[in-house]
Amino acid sequence: MKKIFTIFFFILLVAFPQTKNFGEKLHNEFYNPVQAVKGVLERLIPQHENDFIIKYNPDEKGNDEFEIEAKDGIVNVTGNSAIAITKGIYYYLRHAANCQVTWSGSNIYLPSKLPDFPDTKIVSPYKYRLYYNVCAFGYSTAFWDWNQWEKEIDWMALHGINMPLAMIGKEAVWKKVWKKLGITNKELDNYFTGPAFLPWHQMGNINKHGGPLPESYFIKSEALQKKILNRMRELGMHPVVPAFSGYVPEAIKRIYPDADIISMKPWSGFSPKDGTYMLSPLSKHFAEIGKDFIKEYQKEYGQTHFYLADAFNEMTVPVNKENRYSQLTNFGKAIYNSILAGDSNGVWVMQGWLFYNDKKFWDKPSVEAFLKDVPDNRMIIIDLANELFHGWKKLDGFFGKEWIFSIIHNFGGRNELYGNIPRYSNDAIDMLENPHHGNLIGFGISPEGIENNDIVYEFLTDLEWTNNKVDLNNWIKNYCLSRYGKISGNMEEAWEYLIKSVYSDSNRISINFYQQRPGLNDRVKLLPHVDFDKAAKLFLSCSGGFEKNNLYRDDAIQIAAQYAGYKVDSLLCLAIRFHQTKKYKSRDEAFSKAFILMNNIDSLLGEHPLYRLARWIKFARSWGINTKEKNFYEENAKRQITTWGGSHLSEYAAKVWNGLIKDYYLKRWERFADSLKYGTKYSILNWEEKWITNPTIHFDKSNITDPVLYSQNLILKARKFLRDVEFYREKD
Repeated sequence: MKKIFTIFFFILLVAFPQTKNFGEKLHNEFYNPVQAVKGVLERLIPQHENDFIIKYNPDEKGNDEFEIEAKDGIVNVTGNSAIAITKGIYYYLRHAANCQVTWSGSNIYLPSKLPDFPDTKIVSPYKYRLYYNVCAFGYSTAFWDWNQWEKEIDWMALHGINMPLAMIGKEAVWKKVWKKLGITNKELDNYFTGPAFLPWHQMGNINKHGGPLPESYFIKSEALQKKILNRMRELGMHPVVPAFSGYVPEAIKRIYPDADIISMKPWSGFSPKDGTYMLSPLSKHFAEIGKDFIKEYQKEYGQTHFYLADAFNEMTVPVNKENRYSQLTNFGKAIYNSILAGDSNGVWVMQGWLFYNDKKFWDKPSVEAFLKDVPDNRMIIIDLANELFHGWKKLDGFFGKEWIFSIIHNFGGRNELYGNIPRYSNDAIDMLENPHHGNLIGFGISPEGIENNDIVYEFLTDLEWTNNKVDLNNWIKNYCLSRYGKISGNMEEAWEYLIKSVYSDSNRISINFYQQRPGLNDRVKLLPHVDFDKAAKLFLSCSGGFEKNNLYRDDAIQIAAQYAGYKVDSLLCLAIRFHQTKKYKSRDEAFSKAFILMNNIDSLLGEHPLYRLARWIKFARSWGINTKEKNFYEENAKRQITTWGGSHLSEYAAKVWNGLIKDYYLKRWERFADSLKYGTKYSILNWEEKWITNPTIHFDKSNITDPVLYSQNLILKARKFLRDVEFYREKD
């Protein structure tokens, strides 16, 4: 028996070798790479699961790599991790079989015999490929169920992501920690926010806004997180989970009356009643609370070693001028020690947004002081927004700390077509070639919201697996082939214009004028681009032969909606100018045509698989166990995408969605137009609050028989409407 046990133990050591690096306990009882990959194949292409020969070749020293070759209908895929193998499978599907898997949908039409493909080996230059921004767990995934998460984790695996943030279910753990200390349920009702705002609660920005959380939320989110983490572990991912960054309930003052509790300055226009509290880093309770959280977290969810803690995200740092650097050092040391107390192999992960958001405060000496007492190999800084700010350049590669080059791309989960693909490509490669990039260990994709701009994320997840300049023209051709199954001259030219316009745009926080709260300010923030107009016409001209492809249809819908949206903005601005110059007939005509187009855009988006208010509300209401809870979740979901909270964030998370345009944006503008026409007064704020708090029925589909034809006609109508109104301006 002893001999059998020894042999078994030896097999385990060979099959699951342990790494000596901190935070890297990759292998666990869940990890069977071949079986995990087969699970993805079974869910994705069950009819071809047996046509793939999967080989796991563990290599603990090198970065992830895969090798693929297909012959006589059999595809051989070898990799040194489950994620490398799934990326290899997706590489084959895209480049050999013209397939694509995206949030919008999938283009997978495989022949009975899979095509041949030459022997190809790809090695990622990055040890970690990180994914998510904390905000994405509010703007996109706040109300997802396991069905959504299972698809999302498969998407991650196919796109080669091995380090996702995993932020669900932390409130259930914190509730246990706080209650053990003696904090009551009533006191916690003034602490936790509603589910749509939990990311900002975690980052110490706000308390209780949109709360309190129903008891059922703690139970359901805990069960969901267990499924999420188990699947991530099965695939060999390195999930990044929450840690203690110093923020505590106000009630902690009662528990520890002698502790130094700092009242943080209110965030982003919120009132002090929603303010947060931070425990002094010098308090002995700091490490105790951090340790208790991690121990409780591991008890509930199992072992993990990467911990996200953001202490001063968009917050005023509570230090005085005289002892600034020593106090910053104390904060950094306290957070790290609290992680170490709970997990001797723990690694502190931190988003670097604060260094961009408050550049004036976070000069080099301040950053260096904050980081200096944390060992270099026990911290990872996510340089969050390299399309806006090169923290790694300004801060000397973060003074020896490990760091991840990352792109935000998306703010607020807004779904306009935009990005800066040429810059992403050039910037990443230039960084890799820069001898001063320091202790770089990864590439990150850190959007505030997902399920938008598929092309951007296909491109970024390709960038994670190359250290060479990308031939953008060739990449776009391959993208079109995999997305639509074929390409034409007009399609190729359309995408050239899309790249020149919306996909060479800098990151922006702007929204359409029609999405803004109505007023007599006619300043448009989103300006139409002549190359985008050309792209729209060319793209819609490709309908013959492409119209049966769902991804072409979805892109046509969004391009037409964006084109028409620009014209709506112009019409609304003209209406305001007509009013100011007392040309009331022209004003009413401009408003009328703008409102017709808004209705048309709304109807068209009802045919898109993602961009529907009803979908968002359906997800939210599914979390409720009774009508009261369902109404609570709906209110939370609607508040986030409209007024948000505070005095600065209204429309920050605005969406171009079916239902939201017709029922919210259009209704506001109609009331505004009536107030100008009839001289009546109304309270827009009261109307908004009533819309948010009253549950409503939102239809999930508009039943347009031919969305592509509708898109073509909408572009023609939008152009004609604007010309007609401009004629009125000339006539007047």
